[in-house]
Amino acid sequence: LDGRIAKSYAAKSQMTSVKNLYDSYIRAIRWASDRIGNSGVIGYVSGSGFVEKSAMDGLRKCLTEEFSSIHVLNLRGDIRKNMLSKGRAQEGQNIFGSGSMTGIAITLFVKNPDSGQQGKIFYHNIGNDLSREEKLQKISTFASIEGIAEVSGWQSVTPDQHGDWLSQRDDSFTKYIVLGDKKGKGLKLFGNFSLGVATGRDVWCYNASQIRLTANMTRMIDFYNHEVVRFNQAHPGLDKKSRETEVDDFIDTDPAKISWTVNLKQELAKNRQFAFDARNLIPSLYRPFTKQWLYFNCTFNERGYQMPRIFPDAMAENRVICVSGIGARSGFSAMMADALPNLHTLDTGQCFPLY
Repeated sequence: LDGRIAKSYAAKSQMTSVKNLYDSYIRAIRWASDRIGNSGVIGYVSGSGFVEKSAMDGLRKCLTEEFSSIHVLNLRGDIRKNMLSKGRAQEGQNIFGSGSMTGIAITLFVKNPDSGQQGKIFYHNIGNDLSREEKLQKISTFASIEGIAEVSGWQSVTPDQHGDWLSQRDDSFTKYIVLGDKKGKGLKLFGNFSLGVATGRDVWCYNASQIRLTANMTRMIDFYNHEVVRFNQAHPGLDKKSRETEVDDFIDTDPAKISWTVNLKQELAKNRQFAFDARNLIPSLYRPFTKQWLYFNCTFNERGYQMPRIFPDAMAENRVICVSGIGARSGFSAMMADALPNLHTLDTGQCFPLY
C-alpha cells in the first residue's frame, strides 16, 4: 500500500517531505481507489486537510486523474485553526465535538467509465462559525448530493497546474527575486540562510538567568561525564561500533539529570568527555520579543545549522530577518533580530543574515 502511495501521490508531489501522505486516512483512499478498479463509488468521512494543505498536492493531482467526479462537503471545525487565528478562521465547532481537533469532510469519489469528463470537482462549504448542532441539522436537511444541488450549493472547482483546489496561488509570485536559494544559481537576495538553533534540550540549554543556566549546564555535563566513566567500567575494551549498540540499554535516562539525543549518545560511544565553558553563554531570541541566555555549543545543541557562521560567539554583531516557515500554522510573519534565534522563534522559520 505504501509502495502504491510512493508511485502515485508522492511521485506527483512537489513537496520536499511527503511523510504526511502516509496518514491512515490517505492510505484508506489509496486502498479504496485500487479496490474498486475502473468503476465504483467510494464514500468517506475523514479529515478535510487533503482539500487544501500544500503537502497533499500530489494526492489531489491523482484524485482528479483517477475519478470522474468528486463531491466534497467540507464540515470544517479545525480547532487548531480557530485557536491560532483567535477565532478569525471561523471554523466553528467540530462535528465530533471533543472527539477530534481536525476539520472533517464527507467526500464521495466516483469512477464512471461512461462519463464524458474526468476529474470534475464539486465543493460545498458548510458555513462560518456554526455550532455542532447547526452543522448536523444542515446535513440532515441536505440528506443527499441532490439536496445540496437543489439549493445551488455545489461550487465547481477547476484545479490549477500545482494541484491547488482552494486558495489557488498567484503565479506572478514566481517573477519576484528569490529571497534565498541554496541549490539554484539564479539571482537571489541572500547567499546564505538558516533555521534557528535546535538544542534538543531547551530545558537545560536555555534560561532567563545566566547564573541558573551555568548551574544547570554544569550539572548536566558533569552527569554526562559520569555516565562515560560508568560505561567504560561496565564495558571495557569495546570498539566504537560495539559501544554504540550498548549505549541505549545502559544510560540513565532520568530527565531530571540529562536530556539524551542521538548526537550526545554518539559522543558517549566515542568515549569523549567535556567541560563547561562560560564563553558559550550568549543571548538568544527564544521566542518573539523574549530573549534568554543560551549555552551555544555544537555538542550540547543537537542542530546548529548555519548559526555558528552567523552568530559565532557572544561578541558577534549581526542582524537576521526571521520569517515564518513553509506551512506555518499561525500565518506569515517577519521580524528582525540582533541575537541568535531559536528554531521556533517564528514557527520553525528561516533566518536571513546581514553578514
